[in-house]
Amino acid sequence: MTDPVDLRFFTSLQNVLAHAETEHTACREAIDRALATGKPEDLRIAREHVHALPTEFRNSVLAQVHTAMASDLSAIWDMMPTASTAKRPN
Repeated sequence: MTDPVDLRFFTSLQNVLAHAETEHTACREAIDRALATGKPEDLRIAREHVHALPTEFRNSVLAQVHTAMASDLSAIWDMMPTASTAKRPN
């Protein structure tokens, strides 16, 4: 079973890279595959591709991913240990 946080991370990463001005085709393809299969090996390979990005670009991308994940209130709510799946407060 794939960790929901991994899925959110790679989905955010996929969105950020889709709007990037430079092409990193191999990294994008690895992320697409990891999201499509959810296999641990594909997730590992995608992480390796992210790590291999040029440092400044990678830091910028990861900062954007962090912002997207930190501001995703539905994800934050879903991860709370006392969150009820039946109802949300608002």
